[in-house]
Amino acid sequence: MNQFEQEPTESLYDAILDEISSGRLVGGQRLKISDLSKRFGVSTSPVREALRQMQGEGFVDIHPNRGAIIKQADASTIENIFEVLRLLEPYFVSWFAENAGPAALRELRNVQERLRAAPTADMLVFRKLDAQFHSLICSHHYNDVAADTWKKLRKALNVHAAPLRISKARHRMILQEHDALIDAFEANDVEEAGRVIRRHVDGSIVQMSQQMRALGM
Repeated sequence: MNQFEQEPTESLYDAILDEISSGRLVGGQRLKISDLSKRFGVSTSPVREALRQMQGEGFVDIHPNRGAIIKQADASTIENIFEVLRLLEPYFVSWFAENAGPAALRELRNVQERLRAAPTADMLVFRKLDAQFHSLICSHHYNDVAADTWKKLRKALNVHAAPLRISKARHRMILQEHDALIDAFEANDVEEAGRVIRRHVDGSIVQMSQQMRALGM
């Protein structure tokens, strides 16, 4: 029994989303239920359910007689996500800098080391670890509604930004800014943590905007 038969819908949903996030499935591509069923060794029912979930989250469009089509990423979608993340990230970071204990900081450092060791060419792995780093910060916050909003936005960003790449210079800067965040957290320096996270988000916006313009998005 494979993993998709054990937990068909959830595992299948994650697998298809990984295919899109990695760029193996691209915007505008049609997803045939029969093909996905054969590919992942499951019946058509969990495939339909997974695609309906993805439709609800804005990752695919489902049309009568045409099936599911992966939504094409565009600049406005990504910029709108970043606009909200720029408001939410300092909110979580400031609270974390003031309240995070040793266990939470150890967990954050562990993810940072895994991120540092990740191959730069594997965008899917890098983005997942980067999202995990930031997720640890927001998941400790008392505001579950805000944390859930952040998680949905970050997942959407990883999916919609699949055509974009992270330059070597930006890769180094991400790691440096994460290190600076950890230093600020350890010192309970709320103001410095806020400065670092705003610089961090702005740097990502600049690089992605440049790439989107180059790709004509």
